[in-house]
Amino acid sequence: MDFDTGRAEAVLLTPRQRWSMVFSFVLIGLGLIAGANLRDSSLNRSLIYNNVEAGITARYPHRWLLSEAEDYVFRVENTAQLGFNTLIEVRTLPVGPDTTERNLLDRLTLRRSQTLIDYTVLGYDIYVLPDDSAAVTMSYSYVSRDASPFLEGVSAIVAGLDVLTISRGQAVIVSFRADASIFQRERATLDRFIQSLEF
Repeated sequence: MDFDTGRAEAVLLTPRQRWSMVFSFVLIGLGLIAGANLRDSSLNRSLIYNNVEAGITARYPHRWLLSEAEDYVFRVENTAQLGFNTLIEVRTLPVGPDTTERNLLDRLTLRRSQTLIDYTVLGYDIYVLPDDSAAVTMSYSYVSRDASPFLEGVSAIVAGLDVLTISRGQAVIVSFRADASIFQRERATLDRFIQSLEF
């Protein structure tokens, strides 16, 4: 800067400096893309669950807690989440030739309405499975109270979705539940799970 005249002198960059700037910008761009890919692969990383007895294989999020019990084949839930843990539960039921999806969903509704607070069925729809067959869905909501004595009185509105299909004499019911405030965001986890489900 020429302080006597108040005019700025032109700054000339050498070709080497220009190429260094271009290289820096390209390197920063590649770093951002690699970081985004690593983040996505970490978030979408999954483990395989395989139950030969039930004939079910599925991929579930790698940080979710897996449990098995007598009344369901398996359940995975996000225990790192605050509030109500988002969960996916798979159960199978033997069915007769006259059993319909609606009969099974009505039975589920009757049982849940006796144990869950403010259980409400919101509607029924069709869900297209990866093999292009159609499953029936039932969406619902209820109020969940925290079982911890330190959080007594804290409750959450839970949104749920059951995906039910009948195949080869057995009904497969995938139940997905999440806090109603994040249900739509978490729904992508259910879709990825069902895409990997084999029975």
